[in-house]
Order: sequence, then structure tokens, then C-alpha cells
Amino acid sequence: MVGQQTKTNSFTMSAPNEGRQSPEPERQTGAQLNEPPSSGKIGESGVPDGANVDTHAKQSSDKTKNSGLESNPVHPLAQAAEDKVSKS
Repeated sequence: MVGQQTKTNSFTMSAPNEGRQSPEPERQTGAQLNEPPSSGKIGESGVPDGANVDTHAKQSSDKTKNSGLESNPVHPLAQAAEDKVSKS
């Protein structure tokens, strides 16, 4: 090739194959294959060990139901906007 220069990289990548950072699937450890990316252990039910999610969810739901939330709350500035355009 006359007149063309080839550009070479002066650095080497940390992985031997471009775009491949993980080991081959057959060489991965159990932590890489089966365990979720978290620090806690997950029980067989799918919730963290020692956590009673059903009880907590029910208590939170009951607390929200009893807090007096409106189904369609009034915007905080609705009254101010109405006062500005009213003819009083």
C-alpha cells in the first residue's frame, strides 16, 4: 500500500480478547453463575433471610389506607390561580 499509513495502538487492553471481560461460562465460579449481585443471602422464598415481607407490606398498606389520602387531591396552587382570575 503506497502512501497509506497504518495506525497501531500503543497500548494493550487488560482483556486478551476485545469486548470479553468475563471468563468463559464453563470456567466461571458459582458466584458468577448462580448468585445474585448482592451482599445478602436470599432464602428459598426469594426474599432476604429473616425478612417478613408480607407482614411489612400489609402494615405499610394499612398505614397508607388510614392516612386520609384523597383520590383526587387539589393542587397546592389551584386556589391561588382561581383567586387571580376571579372577578371579586
